[in-house]
Amino acid sequence: MAHITIFSKNIRTLDGLYSLNDLYKASGASKKHQPANFMRLENTRGLIDEISHSSDLRSAHKVINGGANPGTYVCKELVYAYAMWISPKFSLEVITAFDQAQPEQPQEPIQQSLPAPIQDDEKLKLINDIAKSLGITESIAVVSATDIMAMIQTIRNYQQQLARIQTNPAWVDQTIERVKNATGRHFGEG
Repeated sequence: MAHITIFSKNIRTLDGLYSLNDLYKASGASKKHQPANFMRLENTRGLIDEISHSSDLRSAHKVINGGANPGTYVCKELVYAYAMWISPKFSLEVITAFDQAQPEQPQEPIQQSLPAPIQDDEKLKLINDIAKSLGITESIAVVSATDIMAMIQTIRNYQQQLARIQTNPAWVDQTIERVKNATGRHFGEG
């Protein structure tokens, strides 16, 4: 169980439960926020009932009269409910204290599958095809990755233009007209 400190006040624990009395002191000990007042609330009794009927069969609270650690001890859920009953500021402080007290769980690395690597013969074929398209006939060609990406983008642009021509043959004529109008020149005219 994690050690909890709220507004520099240590919160005692007993059998996995937290001292509501210590939380009360940490909250400023206003008479209206006494643990007994909280424990009498209908919402609190309903929450205790729900926790008691949950599948893990744990105790929601315990009252100790006398002895070394007297007081009312409650589970984490009731600590949160008590803090929310007091104020948003106190609630946030309690939540932050619990979050900081939790031992950090190591994150398991996320396994991501990488695309299948290109086989060497496929790489060579791709490089040869690109070299042929550039008119390179030597047996060795060294092309930077940036140039290859630029070539691929150019090929994609050509493919897109060809697709436009195939789906809309009038597109070429329309494009020529737009160029003529934009430049003010009419090609092939006297």
